[in-house]
Amino acid sequence: MDLYEALKSGTSAEELLKTFHKDLDAANDRIAAEKEAAAKAAEHDNYIAYCRKMLAEAIIDYAEALVGEELDENEFSVEDIVKILIDAEDNIHAMLNVYSTLDKALAKTKSENKKPVGIKITHYTDDDNDIIARFLKSLK
Repeated sequence: MDLYEALKSGTSAEELLKTFHKDLDAANDRIAAEKEAAAKAAEHDNYIAYCRKMLAEAIIDYAEALVGEELDENEFSVEDIVKILIDAEDNIHAMLNVYSTLDKALAKTKSENKKPVGIKITHYTDDDNDIIARFLKSLK
């Protein structure tokens, strides 16, 4: 906004200051929200990294229990498993999106009393639907 033109056209200085402070407050609120979102994202990333490491350690413990001896860390390390998990995460997210889409499609077709198009269902009961729903919820 050109202050000169605004004052020339009759806008009062108080109105301009009020508008300025309103815009300034909105900008400060936006910055605070962005900082909060970034902090939450960083906290989530740290939690994912922690969980990934715990899972890698549990996989090693499981493998050692299976073979009955400690594994050579040069061949089977936590870091290696963490890398594998990181590589697999995009596939996991894609799989969860497929499950979510399928869950929505099944819910819609069930509410419309129709079978899903393109999916051949040979045996489908309410018990099956409950099992699928519980499985899908456990992935979220």
